[in-house]
Amino acid sequence: MEGLQVETSSGKAAGAEFEIRGGWWEGLHVLVFYTAVTCAVLSTLGVARLATGIAAVVLLFYSILAIFSSPTYLVVDGESRALVLERYRFFIPFRRRLARQELESLELEESPYLPGEEGEGEPGGRLSYRVRLHLLLKDGREMKLFRSGLTGSPSDNRTRAFLIAETLSRQLGLPVNYRQAEAGDHGAGE
Repeated sequence: MEGLQVETSSGKAAGAEFEIRGGWWEGLHVLVFYTAVTCAVLSTLGVARLATGIAAVVLLFYSILAIFSSPTYLVVDGESRALVLERYRFFIPFRRRLARQELESLELEESPYLPGEEGEGEPGGRLSYRVRLHLLLKDGREMKLFRSGLTGSPSDNRTRAFLIAETLSRQLGLPVNYRQAEAGDHGAGE
């Protein structure tokens, strides 16, 4: 959701694999999870105790199963220089292959406030740093590959985004377009 996390792991000698976190599927089931928490609280307060208690348990286990069993991976096939998007929904795989000819470029967007080094005290404590990495397709669509979140420090998110962009650029021969958002552009890339 808020923090689309991408974890890298070494694949074949000329390939790579990235886990993409977030998206509408995960966001929907995080909402279901919080609905379960709300039902649990209402149950303890005595509001339709039996119905909200049962709903809390069912929704809680459903949301945890849905999020756990539904990861999305982006796999770089080093031999054919293609991307394979693997989405799982309740452990059922859905694969989409993107040939190199369909890919245009990568776009890396940072907020205007760059993160300082660890330990540096910035005035006002700039926690509003964000970085996004998108894959632009030749048909005009874009795919979110990375979006910084609340789970890592700004410098860690920045390093991770730049490493992913550099790896994909090198392995697929894609240009990287770097852009820094304007100071008042809070919703850029959403």
